[in-house]
Amino acid sequence: QTPAPGPQTQNPPNAKPFNLTREALGTCPKSPFSRTLNPKPLTLIPKPTHGKNRDGEMLSAPSMLLSSHECSHLGKPRAQFPRLGRHSYHRVARPACRGIRQAVRAADTSAERVTVIGEALWDSLPAGLFLGGAPANVACHLNELGRAATVISRVGNDELGREVFRRLQGRGLDTSGIQVDQGGVATGFVVVTMNGSIPSYDIVQPSAWDAMEATEDLVAAAKGAVVVYGSLAQRDARSRAAITAAAAAASKRVFDVNIRKPFVDPELCVEHAKGCWLLKLNDEELPEMAGWLGLEIIPGDDRALAETTFAALGCEMLCVTRGGNGAALISKDRGYVEHPGFEVDAVDTVGAGDSFLAALLHALLEGVDLAPALERACRMGAFVATKQGATPLHDAAGISALVAKA
Repeated sequence: QTPAPGPQTQNPPNAKPFNLTREALGTCPKSPFSRTLNPKPLTLIPKPTHGKNRDGEMLSAPSMLLSSHECSHLGKPRAQFPRLGRHSYHRVARPACRGIRQAVRAADTSAERVTVIGEALWDSLPAGLFLGGAPANVACHLNELGRAATVISRVGNDELGREVFRRLQGRGLDTSGIQVDQGGVATGFVVVTMNGSIPSYDIVQPSAWDAMEATEDLVAAAKGAVVVYGSLAQRDARSRAAITAAAAAASKRVFDVNIRKPFVDPELCVEHAKGCWLLKLNDEELPEMAGWLGLEIIPGDDRALAETTFAALGCEMLCVTRGGNGAALISKDRGYVEHPGFEVDAVDTVGAGDSFLAALLHALLEGVDLAPALERACRMGAFVATKQGATPLHDAAGISALVAKA
């Protein structure tokens, strides 16, 4: 279901319309979506909405579309951005959507279907607004690799929700599983603050993806498929029920733990990690998981901790990512492998882990051995870390040119 166009309204007194340009949406020449959007601007006016960050402060959606003045701050350090106001945006003029680039989906290389479920949202980075959310990121990268993926999420009946549909469809993705909230809850939005290339997140709550419903269509999209999901999207009981229903219908479960405080539920994470086909943790989440399981944690012995955690959870495979230092992968029947990572100058690590997971999953479903599968995944994650935004278009030459660490 595609969101219905917003009602045509007149500007309220003293409201100053402004143009939402390509730059304001993060679509500079290096943006992953620079070839998918109509260059004509959208004219918007503010209207009130509600949302809080983890400190209980009011956030707006979107912060980078507050005014034409604030749009002029793009590219400046986050500290120089004006404070967030209590506004969201309602479209009053829509350009004709001509010339939108439609990505061509390559034929799948195996018969297994992939369905991703969880948050679809907007990352507000210093360089602009970028489509985000771990499941949507994974789906975009799978599609770039030639594997079709169905996206299940929920967006608001607002301009950012409509833009989610346009951009995912522009990347060739199946958006039939994306629900549209008619209750006034806005599309998901995250304010990302960068410390060098390392992000921290303020996640607006509530967001439309908190209210996913376990419909018959949702279960049908997950039935018999490889279902990829995480922990963050289960912070609300409604979306938790939807994701649990999808996971129960899956042929294989791929669980990516996303610890985003304060949205951490140890019991839930352990429940979904147990018995899954592939579990992904980073090197900070691994000791957290081990602690939740009551395991002894020996500092400095990451391999032993990974193997002990793997045995306690009973999953088929466990992958531990180590940022710029590569990753480790354990399998029940194929042992333990590591990769040191690649030499890159990281620009923005948002989404690097999601691209890593997409490349790893794609390789494993193709039947690739553990070591080359892990190498492909580390290579993809390193490439994405050199780009702005979580879902850059793949550059085969640039990816293959990366040099592994000694």
